[in-house]
Amino acid sequence: MLNNISLKLSWIFFLPLILGSCSTTLTSKKQSVSEASPTLIFIDDHAISKENFVYLYEKNYKQDSSFYTTESIQEYLDLFINFKLKVVEAEDLGYDTLDAFKNEYKMYVSQLEEPYLTESVFNDSLVKQAYERQKEEVRAAHILINCTEDASPEDTLTAYNKALEILEQYKSGKDFSTLAFEFSEDPSAKQNKGDLGYFTSLQMVYPFEEAAFTTAVGEVVGPIRTQFGYHLLHVTDKRERYGTLQVQHIMIKSSSRASEEIRKEQIKTINNIYDSLQNGGQWDVLCKTFSEDKRTSTTKGILPSVNEVRFPPSFLQGIESLKNIGDISKPVKTDFGWHIIRLYKKEPVKPYDVMYASLEKKVKRDSRSSTSKQQFVEKLKRDNQFVEFPENKTLAYSVIDSTLFEANWKLNDEVTPKTQKKTLFSLGKKKVINNDFFNFILENQKRTNQDSLALLLDQYYDRFVNKVLIEAEREQLPTKYPEFAHLSQEYKDGLLLFRVMEDSVWNKATSDPVALENYYKNNINDYQFEDRVDIDIYNTGSKELEKETLLMLDSGYYKVLPTDITSLYFKNGSSYLYKSTIGDLNNITNTLNQNNQLFVVFDIQMPKNSGTVLKKNRIKKITAFLQKSKIDTQKIQFVESEGKQNVGVSFYSTQLSNYIPTKNQISNLSVSFEKGVFTKDKLPYGNQIEFKKGRYLFKDNDRYIIAVVKDFLPKGPKPFETSKGAVIADYQQYIEKTWLDELHKKHNVQVDSAILNSLYEHKKAI
Repeated sequence: MLNNISLKLSWIFFLPLILGSCSTTLTSKKQSVSEASPTLIFIDDHAISKENFVYLYEKNYKQDSSFYTTESIQEYLDLFINFKLKVVEAEDLGYDTLDAFKNEYKMYVSQLEEPYLTESVFNDSLVKQAYERQKEEVRAAHILINCTEDASPEDTLTAYNKALEILEQYKSGKDFSTLAFEFSEDPSAKQNKGDLGYFTSLQMVYPFEEAAFTTAVGEVVGPIRTQFGYHLLHVTDKRERYGTLQVQHIMIKSSSRASEEIRKEQIKTINNIYDSLQNGGQWDVLCKTFSEDKRTSTTKGILPSVNEVRFPPSFLQGIESLKNIGDISKPVKTDFGWHIIRLYKKEPVKPYDVMYASLEKKVKRDSRSSTSKQQFVEKLKRDNQFVEFPENKTLAYSVIDSTLFEANWKLNDEVTPKTQKKTLFSLGKKKVINNDFFNFILENQKRTNQDSLALLLDQYYDRFVNKVLIEAEREQLPTKYPEFAHLSQEYKDGLLLFRVMEDSVWNKATSDPVALENYYKNNINDYQFEDRVDIDIYNTGSKELEKETLLMLDSGYYKVLPTDITSLYFKNGSSYLYKSTIGDLNNITNTLNQNNQLFVVFDIQMPKNSGTVLKKNRIKKITAFLQKSKIDTQKIQFVESEGKQNVGVSFYSTQLSNYIPTKNQISNLSVSFEKGVFTKDKLPYGNQIEFKKGRYLFKDNDRYIIAVVKDFLPKGPKPFETSKGAVIADYQQYIEKTWLDELHKKHNVQVDSAILNSLYEHKKAI
């Protein structure tokens, strides 16, 4: 086997399949199904063609260097047989006879048929549609359930059903934005609750655009299938679209997780910038100096065109007030922070003939470029050798009267058996008779305001012809398009696989917690931690902040500014507590009482070699006052220093969890903190940190890093709860392997050696 051959089964083989010897190559004992597609494998009486195997093999190995090597063919054959064994078991158990399976399969085949029953030819009307939609903007929210285009049928069905379940919750009265926040798999939904803001044509994939522009404001539609998955779409607004629009901005970052004090400081900063602009401040200078959007601060804050990027709704609302180039908005809040927006460029939508070439190019690349239905019908008529019999058509029309207007037409005496049997048209050798048309009318007639019977009959006739042609094409799809036959078989096998795996493997692995835990205990060596270290990392913005952080780590406290009191008033040579001093001491008392993790330090400053008695008296007075106010003496400290007579006041906090928010009140880039447990090969900052307990100081670009390796964690078993996800996955593989062994014993697998050898020989012809 080649080591670099991985499990390459495409979406239908997404499940983990067990590798290994799974069949014995036998000489051919049975006749091939057909000369065109000989049978490669028999599983009991289930014949699997060489064509089926080759199609899937080439689909998965075409781009691989091991394409058509003996090793890759044998490996794929083993996987393929394991897969087919499960499908055969599902059929033997009757899964394919269940109504639920039939309905699911029918739905998938209908989706698969769709591209084969439409024509991909460019249509000018689509360019016109795109242009007209350029004049409008739709605001919509969505809920996305991820499902890639090449997802397996079972994954696709799971995603579709999940979308339907969410839709039912909405219909039962739940708020759409709440559902988007909770269920949407679009990562941005956690911030915008599904709100996509405003967009116009050619900014969304076509199925999504089509739904958005054809849905009324306030309505919810879906699930809508796109290349990304299934969407539920809520149209919230429609409005006339801006022309080509480009703005600049100055941004101050702001997070909802920041403290109220920090948010107030950020608001103060953005308002100061706005005031400066209003008083003649230069935009370019203020943007470069203060904007925290580092991608644009050095380029005057210029953002991409509003036509190219979906901006947050509140940002767009800020733009609405800007009429003239250079106009500046008041501060606007988004999830990213505060913005001041300046109109940089604004142009109307260009005329159609100017935009035609660029729109044509975009539409040709878009999935919308399919022809009208009539063009496709004409093609089907040619392909199916459509021949009309006008005289019989006239005869059919003649026996249908005006009761059709009221949807009351019935077969009457004029509709003789001879008339009914006349050939209306033919498709090659297939004849479609008048009676088929009559039955179509009986099943589909509806009341109408139409006043021309001839025109109404033509409409029914065209619909009938279209229906017959589409059905004829649908019947021929498996023989006309081998790709369709293979894909529909993949869908069927995938759905069966999903159901049998769910019952035989997945549910078994999760429904027996005792067996699961026993598996964990019996395989404890598979669930082991490596040697690790527990690290706290402080990323500081300056040498001074590094020193403060080190002091905090060493002492267990740090300086804070809970009040504006920085000193106590005393007259020179006096320790008397004046009214203002008492007021400050009361303020200090209240501050200490409000936070048990604060303490105060009084700096008793005196000139050198003087004031010894005065120092003691001031300390005595301050201590007595605070003790009388029931302040714990442990929250009061005194230090002495040289200087003019003064009593400095400083507050310190032992609440270390608030250290970083406190330091970031001035700038949210002052100090950042992260922690984690790392193995030796995953240590951050390369070799700057050693794999042992200790403190490591180093510089990273312009930042000063303090890394504290708090503990060394030796290798050992992971707790069951910690490794439960991996245990479930491994246990599922164990159950699946055991089940596969049983299937190999239960079913007779035969591989035609001659046909298999022809695949090995194929390499020589490439």
